[in-house]
Amino acid sequence: MTSMGSEYDEKRNFIRMFVNASVIITDPATDETYKGEGKNLSGDGAMFTTDKFFDINQKLNLKISSEQSKLASLSAEFEVKRVEEISAGLFEIAGTMLEVH
Repeated sequence: MTSMGSEYDEKRNFIRMFVNASVIITDPATDETYKGEGKNLSGDGAMFTTDKFFDINQKLNLKISSEQSKLASLSAEFEVKRVEEISAGLFEIAGTMLEVH
């Protein structure tokens, strides 16, 4: 049996946690609000899907709501780092959380 032990070298600063949560996305430049679905979170980033295209380096405000009432919602300022159209009109958005509230 093989053990990853000290041979395993994590390339990320933080481990990703997979989430299935509603995301409310607000564009602070226009105050327009969009809906999305959370995919994963890490200590400094997030990924979600939405039907709205956002530009690389665009700043957004996110509110990620937990399906479990025992867990608090997360609000953060977010900067888009990657956008991929995963199907017609559905985009996967990944980026950095600049500040968590």
